[in-house]
Amino acid sequence: MDRRTALQTTIGAATLAVAGCLSNDPDDADFRIGGPWKPSRDPLDGGSQIRRLGITEALVGVDYDANPTPELATEWERLDEYRWEFALREDVPFHDGESLDAAAAVESLRRTADASAFADVPIDTIEAVDEGTVAVETETPFTPLPAHLSRNEAVLLSPEAIDGDGSVTEPVSTGPFAVDTFQPGTELRAVRNDDYYGERPEIETVRYEVVDDDQTRRMKLENGELEMARILPHEMVSALESTDGIDVYTPEIPRIRFLTFDTQSEPFDDVRVRWAVDHAIDRSTITERILNDIDDPAAGPFSPELTEWANPNLETDRYDPDRARSLLSEADWTVDGGGGVRTRGGDELAVDVFTFDARSLPLIAEVLQDQLATVGIDLDVTVMEYSTMVDRVGQDSFDSYLTSWGTLWYPDPDRLSDMFHSEAASLHHGYENERVDTLLEEARELGEREARRERYYEVQSIVREDAPITVLTSYSNVVATASGVSGYEPHPTESRYGLESITLEES
Repeated sequence: MDRRTALQTTIGAATLAVAGCLSNDPDDADFRIGGPWKPSRDPLDGGSQIRRLGITEALVGVDYDANPTPELATEWERLDEYRWEFALREDVPFHDGESLDAAAAVESLRRTADASAFADVPIDTIEAVDEGTVAVETETPFTPLPAHLSRNEAVLLSPEAIDGDGSVTEPVSTGPFAVDTFQPGTELRAVRNDDYYGERPEIETVRYEVVDDDQTRRMKLENGELEMARILPHEMVSALESTDGIDVYTPEIPRIRFLTFDTQSEPFDDVRVRWAVDHAIDRSTITERILNDIDDPAAGPFSPELTEWANPNLETDRYDPDRARSLLSEADWTVDGGGGVRTRGGDELAVDVFTFDARSLPLIAEVLQDQLATVGIDLDVTVMEYSTMVDRVGQDSFDSYLTSWGTLWYPDPDRLSDMFHSEAASLHHGYENERVDTLLEEARELGEREARRERYYEVQSIVREDAPITVLTSYSNVVATASGVSGYEPHPTESRYGLESITLEES
């Protein structure tokens, strides 16, 4: 019997033991979830769904205040600027019966640290101190380490679930649910882990179904074919709320919609033109007309409703088209007495915005087109595939692009480095500010929370003035459940569905 066969046999036996108490028709016992995202076996290749379903767990979790919290590590300590130690929970079994110990954790974490997804996390060494303690050393002082170890890529897998070539056979971890069957791109069915160390779920089985079409997810929920439908459009909320037997949740998540400018090329190399765009945008109209007043106008990368890392002093209502016109005139973009598109040196103030087909973004771009026209800017909208857009803005000069980003997908404000550091940023704005770089580098190293917060507040204030991006709106998910579902509490960072806390009333 080879290693893969032995693993599958072990998992199968555990699954039968758990499933033995279920009804003869598995679907009768399933808690059924429909969503657009396709789950993956490998946490390094789109492992968010298996984490959210409660199958995989990491050393560090994320609490409901969007802060790192103990998960498979009961605590951690920073011994010096470079070395951290994580104490493991005792008597935790993997789904295949293997024990979680430091050796198993180290093997899994080394695979994570070697992956491209962790290329920017300066991990130097990972080692077992003793059977219950894992040490991680970083190449540079790196305060956000626990937050990064909460990421989906950093979940711990059983050593028997990883082949000699590093590939994952099945996502065998320690969560309250274990994989039963997996049809890639279509469906994943999980069963309750009765050996779970924590809160034992009342739900016995979960079936996650990939349902790409929004209307189909809604119909399946209304027809009783799902207990939960996720990532529904904002425009469905009103109708769903008036539907008997359906409960609707619209939790804000740490994500923003925003425009990014090419600060290295005309016309947005001039901060006055960037300010003019910022003042010309009526964010309230966007949230009312396009987002059904579910999302709110946003001032900065972080929401004060979700995290204390948000600078509370950022100006929220910046709509002032007269100020926008004045700024453009100061930048020598003038308009004839009859109005229309502004010109300078015979060139029209005509700019492009690229975006991608992600529900509301093309519609928001059309509203921006109308609003910027009122101050003399001709905005041309191009909608393309997301990957095409990223390639386009990464290779050549451009004017602007409209996108959305998660800002706390790991629970630490070091995410601002990904946005604004002159060398580390993933956004293609070409923005450089030496003070911002210094603040971000200092905050990454400091251990004292208040000192870090002061620096991140200042970064947000500076970036607000320099405007390499202009933030438009907050972002809310729309989740609907059958009214018999109780105990569901949306998680602020979407890192888990909290299925272990859900109960389902029998009809």
